[in-house]
Amino acid sequence: MIYSSRLSIKRIILSLIIFCIIPLFASLINLFIKNHTLSYMFSLNICGSILIMYDWNLFGIHYNRFKNNLGDSNLYTIVGIVLFAILLFINQSVLHANILLPDSKSLKAYAFGIPAIIIAFSYMHAIVINISFKCLTDHMKIRSNELLIILTSGLLFGLLYTLVFSFYFNFGFNIMSFINQYIYNVIITCTCSYLYNQSNSFLPGIISLGTVYLVFIVSSIL
Repeated sequence: MIYSSRLSIKRIILSLIIFCIIPLFASLINLFIKNHTLSYMFSLNICGSILIMYDWNLFGIHYNRFKNNLGDSNLYTIVGIVLFAILLFINQSVLHANILLPDSKSLKAYAFGIPAIIIAFSYMHAIVINISFKCLTDHMKIRSNELLIILTSGLLFGLLYTLVFSFYFNFGFNIMSFINQYIYNVIITCTCSYLYNQSNSFLPGIISLGTVYLVFIVSSIL
């Protein structure tokens, strides 16, 4: 079996451009408001919403797959929550890669914006990752080999994610920091790809990754 694409080249390219301009748009906003957390909140929410609307048919297909197979969907959402929670713990203990998350000082200083900030850095963050990695690897004609598909998705999108957000991750010329960042982003993407391959929908990846980041953000406020 060869995996075929439902997406046009134009749609894939424009979707990836939307993903790639998130840090650029945040940097432009930051020129005016001078706060990285709020800048990325606006950028993630706006670009994420545009990505959802532009790929609405794709989103709808995956929503219907999730809804029509609730058993596997719920199972792999739970599996995803466990895997992402373990990864986050390992990262805090070993890798120390930077994560696209709001800082606690900004959350406390701008309490009125907490709902929008939390949504941006949790579920909207998860949405742009899952839709974008799906678009990047959609046209790859890889024969039916689940492990190869997962690794290819992780290696390619992990690299794109690391490079696009290099200014936010701020590893400069430190090779080890870059490698740790890349490893973290590869594992995040591989996990999303695994959940997608098992459930046939990227919604378990979105819900589980978004939920883990949500809990992590809320715990930083308390």
